[in-house]
Amino acid sequence: MPQNLNYRKIFFFVLLFNLPLVIFAQNESTKRFNLGYCLGPVSSQMSGDGLSGFDKFGGTAGLSLRANISERSDLLLGMGFISKGSRAPLDTLTRNVFAYRLNYIQIPITWQIHWSERINVHLSPYAAYLMHQSVMANKYTYSVSEYGGQPAFNDWDFGINAGIGFVLSDKSSLVFEYGQSIVPIRPNPAQANQFSYYERGNYNSTVALMLLHYF
Repeated sequence: MPQNLNYRKIFFFVLLFNLPLVIFAQNESTKRFNLGYCLGPVSSQMSGDGLSGFDKFGGTAGLSLRANISERSDLLLGMGFISKGSRAPLDTLTRNVFAYRLNYIQIPITWQIHWSERINVHLSPYAAYLMHQSVMANKYTYSVSEYGGQPAFNDWDFGINAGIGFVLSDKSSLVFEYGQSIVPIRPNPAQANQFSYYERGNYNSTVALMLLHYF
């Protein structure tokens, strides 16, 4: 059965869980903290699915709370929406596309190091909750279980992000970030080598270019 993603539900979910960040950052006694937002395009792939290449395009958007630790570093607590998954190249004959669509609410905790006046280094573990999963095939969208009886994806994705931030101003930076799951997001449907770490399951990989701005 075709499936439709409820973007309104995702929007209100993100808004609800970001309200504490907004209230905390507005407090007059928390001058060391700054509230901001991040948004930008995301390209992703999924290891173990037979679809190589970062061909699945999506986006990310959310809020970030920055805590100043020292002159050389900050701690960033974020929460927002990010699309992941994978996509096969367009079939030039049938014009059909096959893709896994995975939409998460992701919570990264980022250590930001001021490498220089123009460069920041980002390193962050993250936990991402799966809000919606589907398969797109032959121009229709299906649930994962409906399409070939495949195993469903896990509710959580745990991984690490690493990136470089190019400082635009005191309040803004452009961040290029790579993200990688460190535990499988689901069992591998076709595991050939049981002793191989990467064949134990599927793993998300993402490349993002984000604008990070603080008020």
